[in-house]
Amino acid sequence: MSYTRRMRRSLFVVFFMALSTFVADATTVVPLSFEQLVNESQSVVYGRVADVRAQWTADRRFIESVVTIEILRGIKGSAAESISFTTPGGQVGRYLNVIPGAPSFTRGDLAVFFLTAQGPRLPVTTGLTQGIYRVQRDALSGEMLVVPPAIEAGRIVRGDRRRKPVSLSAFEGTVRAVATPR
Repeated sequence: MSYTRRMRRSLFVVFFMALSTFVADATTVVPLSFEQLVNESQSVVYGRVADVRAQWTADRRFIESVVTIEILRGIKGSAAESISFTTPGGQVGRYLNVIPGAPSFTRGDLAVFFLTAQGPRLPVTTGLTQGIYRVQRDALSGEMLVVPPAIEAGRIVRGDRRRKPVSLSAFEGTVRAVATPR
């Protein structure tokens, strides 16, 4: 067998092995209406991120972040002093796993968190980024404002009132009005 033929054969084998070990996973998030977001969430809480810790999943195929929040106020469901949930992605050592559409957090972030439990595992945010409404203080009034996520179901219309920040108390009232008893 000639050298070039053996080389081609070796390259083919290496290429085929590389293809057979490559796994393509995709995440598809169905857009949720606000009503669906509220009703599909077991708990809705206003809180501050106390800790973010990235770790390998049990099968060591992916990295996830465990986010612990200090609950400032429970809006729907039972609320303790703190709760932890997972989000896909994060960095462990030199390995970085970035998932488009997954929320990321830093210590001190304020938000309203929509959480869904999945069996014995830690809860997750409902609809990935759709389940995170960031909260910020208005510079002029000092009032806490809830900012809708950048990703929302339906067509985005310029000047739509639903896209404007609202007071935390008004947002809480809206969530409670939409929530159906379970």
